[in-house]
Amino acid sequence: MIFFSVAIPLFNGYLVLGYATFYTSLPVFSLVLDEDVGRDTCLRYPILYQTLQLGRSLNMKTFLIWVWKSLYQSAVIMFLAVLLFNDSFVMIMSISFTTLIFIELFNVIMEVTEIRSKMIISILASIFIYIGSIFFFNTLFQVNSIFDIQFALKVILIFVASYLPIWSLKKFMDTIDPDAV
Repeated sequence: MIFFSVAIPLFNGYLVLGYATFYTSLPVFSLVLDEDVGRDTCLRYPILYQTLQLGRSLNMKTFLIWVWKSLYQSAVIMFLAVLLFNDSFVMIMSISFTTLIFIELFNVIMEVTEIRSKMIISILASIFIYIGSIFFFNTLFQVNSIFDIQFALKVILIFVASYLPIWSLKKFMDTIDPDAV
């Protein structure tokens, strides 16, 4: 493969901008609307938020866990994208970016206590915006290949390989220590 030794960015600036603003921002903002108990219950039983009050949920350990998740998922996405599409830089970019967006959406889903209609609407809107932008950025994507069953199967394979271990570990930790959730 010729481009292994060339230092070029994998994602175009438009895609990076789109990732941060259009493709994933709506679900991330909808996390603000997530609540595990109602307002009255919270005011009546402030002990429910003792973990938050003591600063246990936003600390260096939490930060390092998120860094580890990011490094693991990005390494798996990149390694498998290069392995599955080693002859086409455009396909490596397409499959890794598509998988990255779905991973981000599922990471958001994993963090909420209850999936609400606003969350579903924001995720669907993000997916539709991404699919629409594929046609807009048709020079960055091989549109005829993206809507192929082979492409979808490879995205699913990469998604499962990068998401399933993290999800399994989270479920295992929630079972061992449910109060730390």
